[in-house]
This record gives sequence, structure tokens and C-alpha cells, in this order.
Amino acid sequence: MLATYRDYARTLENKGIATPQYRPDRGDEPLYYSLDLAAFLTKGEEHRTWNDLDIQRHGTTNGNVVVAQTSHICQSNSAETFLAQVAFTRNGGQVPEDAGADELAARIKPLLSAQGMPGVDVFGPYSSPEGRGIAPVVVVYEHQYLAYQAHFHDTRKELDTSRVLLYPTFQFITRPQFISLRPEADRLGDLLIRDRRLRERAVALGFRTIGDDTDSGEFKKYLGDRGIPVPDTRTDDTRTVMPSQEVLNRMVREVGDCPTGPETPAPGATP
Repeated sequence: MLATYRDYARTLENKGIATPQYRPDRGDEPLYYSLDLAAFLTKGEEHRTWNDLDIQRHGTTNGNVVVAQTSHICQSNSAETFLAQVAFTRNGGQVPEDAGADELAARIKPLLSAQGMPGVDVFGPYSSPEGRGIAPVVVVYEHQYLAYQAHFHDTRKELDTSRVLLYPTFQFITRPQFISLRPEADRLGDLLIRDRRLRERAVALGFRTIGDDTDSGEFKKYLGDRGIPVPDTRTDDTRTVMPSQEVLNRMVREVGDCPTGPETPAPGATP
């Protein structure tokens, strides 16, 4: 997902790149938008700036190129996943394979390296008062944004309607699995499914819990109690398919100029 600010989302909307997910209870202030990732990437490839997209009409000026900021791609799972989304999109909706992976990585590298020096954490700066001056569009996990809105509401009794979430039309939906390797681990798996306090804690952190029906379950209830609408992830039936780990690792090294050696953190080492 890409987190941004309302004036940036409205600028993308004006250009037909983003579509708001309107909710009756939010009026004209939707928290979520569907993003045409291919069109968004094209603006970066054309070196178009936010000012070129006429963001000034929303009271903001920004002469930087339209790109999304990720955490360090050599050490970040979210950045690695976004690379896979960009590669899938720019490969015509096809999974990158061994033969063309290096050429594709070189082609999309500017879209991921034009952002400047990435940090380990991008959500922290994004949620700070200075965030828009650091990076107006950042790659995050859905649960980070939802947990932020829940905390904001619990603290101030309102939502932060200035910050919104963009759902790419070519999505990658994380479906974590728990595999117990020892009999003792079976108990933990059972607790993750059945223990009420663990499930409540997971929901409070923005996660969709295992087996929860989001139309009526605890995820929707927790958000609903805080006036947070449940985001509609069904922006498009197309799902990003990850390349093999070997191919993805090669692309990560090419795009991120990652050093090699035994002390180099493996891709995916940090969120």
C-alpha cells in the first residue's frame, strides 16, 4: 500500500490516477483510494513533478518527481514487495523470469532509486508533523496505517483525515501462514486462532485476524467503534505474483546496489 496526504491523493484523482473509495459516513473525505499503479509509474518515468500535476490547486507546491519512498530495499520486506509490484506491472502483468530479470531490474531502477537515500523506517517520518516535507508518498503495510488511525482516534477522539491510503490496482495481499515444526508450537497456533486477547491485540495493531469475517467480525467492529471504515481491498481482480526468490534477490541487488558478502542483511530482514 502507499500512504500519502489528501492533497496529493486529490492531485492524483484530478489526473485520473487515483479513485476515491467513497463512504456515506465520510462524505467527501474518503480515507482510501484505488491507485492505477501503471499510470503512477508513468509519471515518474516521464520525470513529471507534483507541480506538473498541478498540485498547487490544492494549496501545496512540490517540485520533486512523482515517486514513492520505500525503506531500504536491501533490508526491507515491504520495499522488496513493492519492487515485485513494479516489476509485475512494468512486465505487462507477467511474472519476471530468469531470462529478462536483469534487464527489467535495470529498467525500473530509476523508479525506485529516484527517491534519494532511503531510511530504515518510512512510516515514522510519514506520521510526524514534518512528514510531507520528507516524503509525501511512502510504501507501508495496511496494518501500520490502520493502527495509526486507531491510536489517533483513541488519543484525540477523531480521525486524521489529512492522511490517506492508496491501494494499487495490481495488489499483493499478504497471507501469512503459521507452520508448527514442533508439537509445542501447535499450542501457539491454536492460541492465535482461539485466544480472545491475542486476537484483540492483533486487531488493535491493524491486522485482519485469521478466520475473521470482515463484514461482521472483530476487525470491522474494532474499526467501526472508532469510526474507521473497513477498506475495500478488491480494487481489481489482478494480483501481483512474486517471482522466484532467486530472481527477486537478483533484482533487489541490481535495483538497490546492495553489497554482497556474509555480513549483508538478507532482503526482507526488516519491515
